Amino acid sequence: MAAERVLNLYLPAHLRADHAAGNVNILSQLIAALPGWQLIHRPEEEGAAQPHPGFALTHMQEPRSPQALCLRRAYWYPFWRIEVTNERWNFAVAQAVPALADVPKIRARNLHQRLRERVLQGRQITQEGFVFMPLQGRLLQHRSFQSCSPVAMIEASLARDLRVVATLHPGESYSLAERAALDRLAEDPRFTLADAPAADLLSRCDFVVSQNSSLALQAMIAGKGAVLFAGIDFHHPAGSVPRDGLEAAFAKGAEPPQRMAEYLWWFLKVRAIDAQAPDAAAQIRAVLRGQGWPVE
Repeated sequence: MAAERVLNLYLPAHLRADHAAGNVNILSQLIAALPGWQLIHRPEEEGAAQPHPGFALTHMQEPRSPQALCLRRAYWYPFWRIEVTNERWNFAVAQAVPALADVPKIRARNLHQRLRERVLQGRQITQEGFVFMPLQGRLLQHRSFQSCSPVAMIEASLARDLRVVATLHPGESYSLAERAALDRLAEDPRFTLADAPAADLLSRCDFVVSQNSSLALQAMIAGKGAVLFAGIDFHHPAGSVPRDGLEAAFAKGAEPPQRMAEYLWWFLKVRAIDAQAPDAAAQIRAVLRGQGWPVE
């Protein structure tokens, strides 16, 4: 078969197993979207190099060729994105202006409620006089998509006389220098490093401050504000330091987000692929066609 109809899939084994078990998932919809194509499953780790001829789809790995795209979950199943990059802050939706006028309001409220129940898991919403700060990795580094390092973010928040309750990311390893920086910050009684479940802190905080943790999106779904110090695809309802500047970002992020039901519909149902939708295969074809792939 000619290479122009070959797709190399560098995807997690669980997607293939789920499809093989008869469950409809994003892989099932990809297969349905590309009749006549040869889809070849490759080891996921090869996606970093993409050594095979034809088109390629990676999972959370940066595409390395003009004929490669990245598949990444849009935070919750069954929503996905297919993008030219793995960097969420450079996704097409991050650059788009939310179009909320034509959102079906009742259906949007129902989606919002379902997501709110997922986030809160039965917890009650309170405001107990602190900001929740879910830390991620590389606490001492100022990376290109960030307005400052995570440690500087903590210092900027304390400078605003906020009580900060922070958590460490369970998937990160922290260096001795990072631990020392946290110990220094903990000398300020307004800064606490906690090991409580994130959902508990999210439900109890006044608002969230983060670089670009998905917990900031969860906070906004729960009706809490969010301040973001880095770029991300869901920045629109939040206060964003890179977009707004420090003062304006905190002013916006300290308030509840506006029109979250409509925003979530636009973000997930309009701008992402719903793998459970009847037209999911058509959604995939439209995305691939828009990227110049030879899809009818």
